This record gives sequence, structure tokens and C-alpha cells, in this order.
Amino acid sequence: MEVSVVRPIPKSTSATADSTDPPATTFRNSEYTSGRASAYMEQGPISESGRETMSQRQTEMKLMALEPSDNLPPERVQDYKGRIRTWRGIILMCLIVGGAAAIITACAISENNDATTRQSRYENRSEERRRINDGLTDDGIIISDDGQVGNPKKYPDMGCELPDYQSKDGQIFAVSENGTEVPVGIKGVNWFGMETGLAIPFGLWENMDNGTSVYEVAAFLARNKYNSVRLPVCIKNILKNTAPQKTLINLNTNRAINITTYMSTLQTIIQALGYRKITVMISLHTLDTKKSGGAWYSDELDVTEAQFLSAVDILTKNLCTSKYWNILGLDLKNEPHECSWGGAAPDWQKGASLIGNRMLKGCPNWMAFVEGIASSGTVSVGDRTDTYYDWWGGGLENAGKNPVELTTENKVVWAPHYYNTGVFPAWYLYASTGAKDESGAFKTYVELDDDTLRRNVEITMDKMFGYLLGVDKNSAMVMGEFAGLYSKDAHPKKTTKRTTDFTIEVMLKAGYAGGYMWSLNPESAYQFNPADTFGTFTEGLLEDDWLTPNKAFMEAWPH
Repeated sequence: MEVSVVRPIPKSTSATADSTDPPATTFRNSEYTSGRASAYMEQGPISESGRETMSQRQTEMKLMALEPSDNLPPERVQDYKGRIRTWRGIILMCLIVGGAAAIITACAISENNDATTRQSRYENRSEERRRINDGLTDDGIIISDDGQVGNPKKYPDMGCELPDYQSKDGQIFAVSENGTEVPVGIKGVNWFGMETGLAIPFGLWENMDNGTSVYEVAAFLARNKYNSVRLPVCIKNILKNTAPQKTLINLNTNRAINITTYMSTLQTIIQALGYRKITVMISLHTLDTKKSGGAWYSDELDVTEAQFLSAVDILTKNLCTSKYWNILGLDLKNEPHECSWGGAAPDWQKGASLIGNRMLKGCPNWMAFVEGIASSGTVSVGDRTDTYYDWWGGGLENAGKNPVELTTENKVVWAPHYYNTGVFPAWYLYASTGAKDESGAFKTYVELDDDTLRRNVEITMDKMFGYLLGVDKNSAMVMGEFAGLYSKDAHPKKTTKRTTDFTIEVMLKAGYAGGYMWSLNPESAYQFNPADTFGTFTEGLLEDDWLTPNKAFMEAWPH
């Protein structure tokens, strides 16, 4: 392309023009490559005609300078065509490209926003699917950096110190290093599964039909003011560090739970509960995954006393840190029903003292929760005096005379069990009963009125363990297990349900430090419903889908 531009050349400053100089009217021509490259290309020699030559040129443009004349019209903008017109094109192209880029960017941003919105909706729906449907809102929702809702990769460090938990003045206190004391009342639940061969709390298999996650269980408990969980564990699982059964947990929706080992599972579950400020009491529940054991050692189950104490050491070594600030302590042995108290071996008074001191050696911050044995005695209710049998774990009749002896003060918490007629139709919970059949069910029964049933519950609780509040005014009393069948009670007058209601009334009236209802799990099984019918009847704080609260059961608790 060739473009000619007329431009003036200044007049010579010499008096006379050199004969070799070109005439004033001679055009001075310059040749360019690509319009702009002449500034960088090596220029050739100037010829007599004034031409500058260059090699490798692609586009030629001539610039001509003309001596101004008085007869010429004044210059106009239109006279400057070449470069101005070229830059106009570049500007136009820049505008087009810039506009296109802006449109593309806007579309990309819009698409990204739409994708983010879709992802957010999907994550919210996913969380809603595993949420326990209590109709309450949650102020502590965790949204991870990948957008997942209620499914953290790990739980944040709460920044809490491990307090010195103490049992004194009939209550539990968390005592900080600076001496500050905070009372700890317990509205708790049992959540079982880790004491079995599956080695993990039940309900975590979240799928399209049922199951949930640790995050949602903890959120549900916190929303409904439950502040503590009793976690049963197995001695052999601790010793072997048994990894949980993977099919019992959805790892995609329980990302923060590390099931590599038994201990890592326990640790991460405790952290998940701690995020919701829920304390944990670990129950040394079973010796073997298939059989509990009635003492802290058993030849039959191949667990020695030394092995039991080794399991205690493993727990204190791995859990007695500020990271697990929410552990209250250990239930030293669940339902030692084969033991005496202060009598023949195995003597649970000695066993509880031994295990409690071993725990305190490894973790002086924890408390020792001590259950009773299973003995019998005589009790009078109304006009009837008869033999009664302790609920397993409820027999503390001799603890007042032979207390547990620990090396550290303020560390004993009495943790008895008391159940209702779903576990066994005890005679003192009825006005009258007929003969029993071979299953243990009564052939006939007559239910009590409210006042009489309430009185009988209070008398028998006091006989078995409640009296300790008057004898040992220092140690707190916490029900380790109570309740059972509730809303499914088939008695015409709801004796099973009322027994639990009156148990709670007695706890509140007498000043118990709280209790752990049995249980969160809908798989909890009971044998009698009503007193004349033997079978298997299940009920828990959650319904069978693990997503629906048992509202009738929840209403039994004071809020």
C-alpha cells in the first residue's frame, strides 16, 4: 500500500543554496516496512534523487514535504490521512476487542455465579437430606472452603484448656488453672456402637433412605440442649486398636472422622462433639465385642486385670490433652453384676479404687464414674414388704460403708442405673401381679395410680443408691443409664412411660447432677411390653431412620 502525505520542509538557513542540495520543491521520499518498522530497520544510502532504500520491505509509504506557498489553501485535518487513519483503525479494533473481552468476562462471571449458586443449592440439599428434622435452626453451621455445608474436613481447635473436672458439693465443676469454677449439669444421652465388633457409633451410614453423620448428631443434640454423651467402648477394641467397619459409615459425609484406627475414630468423634460444646463420658463398657463381662477381668473372655489397666493407660495417653478438653472421665466398668461390694472377689469396691487411681495417674483432670453391682435386698412400699433385685449397675447399697478410695479428692461420681418395666416388670411398679410364665412375663397385672407409682420409684431409687446423697454429701450423683421404652408403651395406663417420668422427677427433686438416658439409638431393644408380653421392642431418642426425632421421648426431659 502506498500513501502520500504533503508536509512543509523548513527553509534553508544558509544564504545561498549549495549546488548539491536538492531544489526546494524536490520531494523527499522515505520508504517503510509495515508502516511502522522504519525506525528499527537499517537504512540504505541516500541517492541523488533523495531516495532512501531499504531491503526486505513489505509495504511502501511515501512521505512528501512541500515548501509552503502563499497560494496554497490552509491545511486541514483531512490532509493528515496516513497515520491518523491507521490509529483510528487500531482504536476501533481495541474497542471491539475490549468490548468482546468485557462481554466474555461478564458471561464468564455470570456462568461462574450460576455454577456457584447451583453448587450451593446442591450442598444445602445434601445437608438437609442428612439433617435430623427437629424443626430448629442451627447457628453454628460449618461451610468448608470447597462449599460443602455441614461436612467439615476437620474441626477447628476450640482453644480450650483441659479443665480439672471435680465432683464436690453434690455437683460437677470444671475448674480452670486460674481457679475459676463452672458448674456442669448433665443432660445426656448414651450413643452405642463402639463397644461392638463394628467398632463405631451407629447411625453414620447416611444414604438416600436413612442414616446421618456425626456432625448432624452433634448439631441435633446441641439444638435440643443435650450437653453430654456417654460413649461405650470395648476393652479388646482398645487393646487391638481395632479399625471400624467401613460399611457402617459414609466417609463422604463424615470427612472429619478418621477411621484409620479405633483410637483415631474415638478422637475425631470427641472433637466433633466438642465443637458443639458437648462433653463426653467414656464408658469402659464391654470386655469382649460379643459379651460384656460382669467384672473388670474374665478368664472366660480372656481379659486379665493387667490388660484392663493397660486399656486405661492407652486412653489417658491418647486423650488427656486440651485437644479433648470435653472428656469428663471414665465410667470404670459398665454393670459389674458379677461382683460383690466389699466382699468376695471380684470385689468392685477394690476394683473401682484400683481402676480409678490408675486413671488419675495418667490423667488427673478426669473423674471416676462408679456404677453399682447387682445384688438384692428387702424393701417396703405401702403395705407390701418384699425382696427386690437391683437393676444391673444400680446396687450401691454398701458403698456408704465401704466407699471407693481414690488418691485425689473430689473425683468420685456415683453413676448408677435405673430402668423401667420395658427391661423387667419389677413387682414394686405394679399394684399387683399374677404368676410369671417361663419368659418372666406376668400372666396378669394391675397398674398403679400416679402418686403410688411415683412414691415407689422414689423409695426404690433411694434404697439402691439415692441414700448416698445424704451419706456422701460431697460426691455428685449422675444416672449413667435410665429410661428405656417410652412412647411405645402398651400398658393401658402407660406404666413404662410413667416410670421414666417419675425417675426424672426424683432426680430433679433430690438434686442429682444429671443423667444419661438410654439411648439415642433406635436399635435399643427391650423385652416386655406390657408386663404380660415378652418380645423384642425397640425405641430410641431417634426413630428408625436416624433422621426423625422421637418427640414424645424428647418432651420427657426438662428444657
